[in-house]
Amino acid sequence: MADDQIWDYVEDFARGNISREAFWALAKFKHPTHQIVFCTPGALETLSYVGGYEP
Repeated sequence: MADDQIWDYVEDFARGNISREAFWALAKFKHPTHQIVFCTPGALETLSYVGGYEP
């Protein structure tokens, strides 16, 4: 799971600390995460570093 905060909500729900309704209210995306996974060596070979930025 990429978002630790969401995982905390999952654990809270599984332990009975929050209701299903509270879980879904908390789990709604507040901002896009734009996360991508590359699962094969061939997919990784298509990547090249272009640059970065500091938000």
